[in-house]
Parts: sequence; C-alpha cells; structure tokens
Amino acid sequence: MVRHTGRKRVPRGMVMYSSNPVQYPGHSDDSAGLTSIEALAALVAADARPGGVVRVATGEACGRVLAEAVQANADYPPFDKAMMDGYAVRAADAATAPVELVVVEERAAGDDRPARLAAGQALRINTGAPMPEGADAVVMIERTAPTRDASRVRIMAAAKPGQNVAPRGGVCRLGEAVLSPPMRLGPAQIAAAAAAGSGEVVVYARPRLALASTGDELAPAGAARSFSQIYDSNGPSLTALGRLLGADVTFMGCIRDEEAALRERMIQALDAEIVVTIGGMAMGTRDLVPCVLRSLGVTWKVHGVNMRPGRPIGYGVGPRGQLVFGLPGNPVSCFVGFLLFVHMAIDGLSGLAARLPRGIRARLTRPTKAVRDPRPAFEPARLTWASDGTAVVEPAAWGGSGDPFGLGRANALLVRPEGGAAQAEGTLMDVLPIDAIWFGP
Repeated sequence: MVRHTGRKRVPRGMVMYSSNPVQYPGHSDDSAGLTSIEALAALVAADARPGGVVRVATGEACGRVLAEAVQANADYPPFDKAMMDGYAVRAADAATAPVELVVVEERAAGDDRPARLAAGQALRINTGAPMPEGADAVVMIERTAPTRDASRVRIMAAAKPGQNVAPRGGVCRLGEAVLSPPMRLGPAQIAAAAAAGSGEVVVYARPRLALASTGDELAPAGAARSFSQIYDSNGPSLTALGRLLGADVTFMGCIRDEEAALRERMIQALDAEIVVTIGGMAMGTRDLVPCVLRSLGVTWKVHGVNMRPGRPIGYGVGPRGQLVFGLPGNPVSCFVGFLLFVHMAIDGLSGLAARLPRGIRARLTRPTKAVRDPRPAFEPARLTWASDGTAVVEPAAWGGSGDPFGLGRANALLVRPEGGAAQAEGTLMDVLPIDAIWFGP
C-alpha cells in the first residue's frame, strides 16, 4: 500500500453556500502519516476528468450535466405578445381616457390569422396571443367597459406604447445560448431548453460506479442471517447515494472475506470508471481489499485520512485510470467518505468541478462535549431554521461510527475543527446539509 505522506501544501478547502464561506479543517498531513482531507481532495480532483457525451431527450435529462450549450431556435417570444387579457389598441388612440373605440374582432392564444388595427379601432385579445399589426399596447380588461353588444369598448385608463406587450425577441434572440455548460439540469433548466425548441440536449455520460460490500459478517437486508451476522446497510445506502449524485451504480452484493471471491468480483468491478469497496480496509487478518486490488494493478495513493469517522479510507488509481476508493465498514464512516470524496469523483467525471461539498454556517442549539481525538470530525446533526430565519444545528443522538440509526435521524453533518474542543451553545459552526448536496450545482 502506498501512503501519501508528502508535506506539500494544498489550498484550504473553501466551500460556499450563499454568501457564507466555510473552510474544511485539517489543512495538513499529521505526524502519523495520515493524509489531510484537502490533500486527498486535491488528488481526486486531479484524477477525475469528464467522460464522453450522449444526446438524450430533453424531458429525460433531469439530473444530467449539460455538455453543449442550448441555443434558441427562434426569437423568444417569436412575435409581439399580449401579456394581459384585454384590448389591443394603438396607444395614440388611447393616450387620454376615457375614450371609446370600435371593436373589430377577438384573438386567442394560438390564433395566427393576420389582423390589423386602423385608427379608432381595438381588438379583444387574450394573454399570449399575437398582437395585431398597428397595435402597440394592451389595456387590461379590468380598465375597460365594453358595450352590451361588444361592438365598442370604453377605455377607462390611458395607454402607453409597449404597455402589457412582450416584444418579439425581448427575452432572447435566435441562436442565443440560453443554457451554458457545465450545469446540472433541473426542472427549471428543462423548461428553458424546451422553450428554446430543443427536443434533445447533449449531456455528459453518467460515470459507471461499481460498489461492493465485503465481510463474512454481512447478510443482505431481509435475508436469513446467522447469530454473528448483521444486515448490510452500506450497500443499499451508498447505491442510493451514488444514484442521487448522478452515477450509474452497479451494486455487486456482499462479498465474503475470501481472496478468490474478492478477486473475481474486483476484476468485474474494474470495468467501471469508479470502484468503491466497503470494509476490509483496516489492519485485521481478513482485511484483504488493499492487497487484492493492488495485485490487479491498482496503485494506492492514500491509505489513512486525518478525519473521524473515516480514518481507514483508501484511494488509488486502477490500471486504466479507474478511481478506486476503499471505504471503512462502519456505516457513518463509509457514508461520510462517500459524501466527501466519491462525490467529488462523480462530479468530476460528470463534467462538473470536482470539489468538496458546500456547507453553511449554523449556530449550536446546545453545547458539545470535548473529545480527546484531535482529528477533524463529521458528526450527524439536525439542521433547522430559527424564527428569525437563521440556521441552527443540534447534534444528533448517535452511538458512534457504527450506528446507522443516529445517521438516519440526521439531515446534516456537523463539522468539528481539529482538537475536539468543547463548543458552547450559540457557537457558529460549519455544517454540511446532507439533503442539499445532490440538488446543488
């Protein structure tokens, strides 16, 4: 195993949420040879490069990352458009009010018959309909009084040129880029692409991620298990997380701590661009993952990260440039490692900037106790909003890195700085809002 122990400084991990800067703790490698959070992030960012591109239907592109600009295939709006229900008029005819005009006809949205207004005329018009030639204003219906037979209308408020009219090309012009890469496409971006006339968009291919849980002690959830086994929560959890973050995830199941079985599955896993193993990364006699993957051509760059939970995390590169992550088996440890570092790999291969997740600042609702472990920590927490709109955070009740239930009660990770010092109620702390991470840019 290759340890990354170099002393070269890397930039502190700056993350932003709104206008609040947040810095990740642990800016240097520690004396025990553990790699800092920022140093591992820098390695992943350097190795994670965008993959190929594909063309998909615009309506199916939500969550994908745009690879080519979307351009308007026509002016938008494509004609001078009424923005109110009312009467289209020549502003000069209704410069003073009240005034009575002759109603010539009616136009609804989608009616493209030619129409023209002469002096002294008005046209009953609905929102979204093309303006008749000669008209340059719309008087809203609430400020008019049509005669009983609707042949004439009394304009009760003066009109000005351009009033309640969206001019042709006022939003964008033919050929103008309405969406620019790289950006993750959400419902609003899908609407913009469709409005521009794009039935398809070019996006980056989803990175393929192979995920495997290891350990004789694991049984699939819902299956029969022996007395000494536990249900595998990590496989389902990280499969779901990987898909939310934009990867095409293949879960390879639970692999026993046998070299032959592990080797067979890892050969298959290395067909993917990202390989994630769970468990088997510590120093026990059955922790076989590092050696098996090294025998298959993986060069380990890191084994041991200065953080808690997650100290045994490993990172390496496969023989064809695959990004390989060995995560610890404890549920909170592997969740945090995936959220920080595998997330970066998925983003980088998807065409986005590979960077540590963004966070916010929130005030503690109750004090935290001091701990002896000096490593920077990520602890489950509940993030909410006070009545004055400020973010507040409460540490969740949890039993340590092996407790998936405490994590399940959390919606954020409280970032505790180096030293494990006690923090008083009201202290402003760095927080990673878990649910917001996969909806970010």
